[in-house]
Amino acid sequence: MSRGWKMLQFVNDIPLKFKFLIIYLMCVLLPILCINSLFYMQDSKNTERREMDNLRISLDRVGNAMMQMVNEGVVIGNALSADRVFNEMLEYKYTDNVAYYEEYDSYLRDKLGQYPNIYPYISWIGVYTSNPTLSNGGSYFMLKPEDLKSEWYQKMSDKKDKVTVTSYLDVNPMNPEEKMVYVSIIRKMDTFPDLMQYSKYLRVDIRMDKLLELFDKERNYLLIKLVDEDNRLVLESAGAFKGKEALLPTLPVSKDSQLMSLPAKSFVSPLSNASYVRNWRLVGIPEGSRIAEERKGIIRFFTWLTLISTIIPTMLIYIIMHSFNFRVRKLSKHMQLVKNERFEPITMYEGKDEIGHLLRSFNLMTEKIRNLINDVYKLELQKKDLELERVQAELNYLQSQVDPHFLFNTLNAIFVVCKKYRYEHVTEIIQNLSQILRRLLSWKEDLVSVEEEASFTEMYLQIEKFRFQDRFHYELSIDPSLLPYRIPKMSIQSLVENSCKHGLQSVKGNRKIRISVERTGGNMLIRVEDNGIGMDSVKLNAIVKSLYTGEDNGKNIGLRNVYRRLNLFYAERSLFHIESIPFEKTSVTIQIPLNLIRKQEETS
Repeated sequence: MSRGWKMLQFVNDIPLKFKFLIIYLMCVLLPILCINSLFYMQDSKNTERREMDNLRISLDRVGNAMMQMVNEGVVIGNALSADRVFNEMLEYKYTDNVAYYEEYDSYLRDKLGQYPNIYPYISWIGVYTSNPTLSNGGSYFMLKPEDLKSEWYQKMSDKKDKVTVTSYLDVNPMNPEEKMVYVSIIRKMDTFPDLMQYSKYLRVDIRMDKLLELFDKERNYLLIKLVDEDNRLVLESAGAFKGKEALLPTLPVSKDSQLMSLPAKSFVSPLSNASYVRNWRLVGIPEGSRIAEERKGIIRFFTWLTLISTIIPTMLIYIIMHSFNFRVRKLSKHMQLVKNERFEPITMYEGKDEIGHLLRSFNLMTEKIRNLINDVYKLELQKKDLELERVQAELNYLQSQVDPHFLFNTLNAIFVVCKKYRYEHVTEIIQNLSQILRRLLSWKEDLVSVEEEASFTEMYLQIEKFRFQDRFHYELSIDPSLLPYRIPKMSIQSLVENSCKHGLQSVKGNRKIRISVERTGGNMLIRVEDNGIGMDSVKLNAIVKSLYTGEDNGKNIGLRNVYRRLNLFYAERSLFHIESIPFEKTSVTIQIPLNLIRKQEETS
């Protein structure tokens, strides 16, 4: 027997499910994993290279923006240095302070003060001169011994350049106890040889907070550090440039003046090739989070790609291998349900083979049995519905016997009797009560005019006036221009009823209630105030909490009703405020924007 025949026989002896498994592992899963792994490695390198380029661009963007500030400051210095009139005034020997201040007010005051207003990144600009006839103040100072010892002056004196950018520590003008880092552009004003009797230096201070804002814009990409020519850390992202702690720390450098102890993949870029910022550098330290996020995105992509490319073949092989067993088990399960009198169809694609025909026959059988049961069940329900309709008709007939006009007829009969026997006060109260009831039954709309609400409220107050007699007084003050505006009905009456019921009922002396509707700006202000017993802060807070949370505790129904309807109509943009002083007063204020009232009317 040949070796090839033996190999074929060996393959034939392997069970079919293991053959499918071997084909799946060797021809599907393993090639997919290998290809995706190679693609992942290459794409990770490309992504990291692209992100590093973006970080370099970010660092260059900060450098260009900072150099734009510096260059504009240099341009300002050049313009001032080339202004002969300005230099002549700085060289002039003034006879006294009066003569100097005349020139200062006429020309010098606004010469330098305009630049910080034009350029927001300039914090201060000033001139230091050795001319002893100038008075210190504003933007002009005579060089003093401490100025000659200052760091910026020493650096300018040591350099032959006309312009230099330097960093140094000085006192914080807002807090003399603190030190502050300064970055200044120093310009020697020596353009005119005949005007060099006195030394003159122009100093332009750049705002450190603007530099910090510039650094923080790139915070999602880089942690940026600004290093001066002396290898000192001038400023860094999210760092401090003033305070009592150590500022301008010196960074370690190697023998060839390279910065040391920087994290891996950091960028060091010269600020510019200009002579006045020679050896200034920007250091960009990758935050790591962006590259990590990109790497996570790549991992997620290839993970999903691997899952999709493996799950689809796996599901296909699984379906082919288990199609027979799955459908037979499904049929057996539903046969068990039939034994328990549950006739559920098999909801799946049956197929066109013999098992599919068997599944379709089973579904047809269960459908016919279920229809037969449903027909009997529906017939029983129809009988019960007819019985319920009969009972409901009887109830409706009984309820229809109660006619609201019976109540009005009764009140009219009492009204006629009171008229006959001249019970004038009772007559007025019955008439008001009849009108209130009729109004409640006739009001179909949810919004009524302020005039209607006021009329309805006054009828209620007349009834309360009859109840308390001379011990009850009310005042109704309404802006006439607000009468046509429409508000939720019974908004004012409910508050008045609440005041009479809870606030004034327990008062022994005079009872007062004041209702006002007025216009404040673009709002309608409704206020109901009484001199009742009031309430303490605990009870008031409990009421307010129940209004805001919507808790229904069976109390304060009137307040809760008004509050909910206001929120419903005006989308929670109306204000509802309760104020109370025990044994003195209680005030409820409603504020509704008039534009919302108009909008609600247009919607209605």
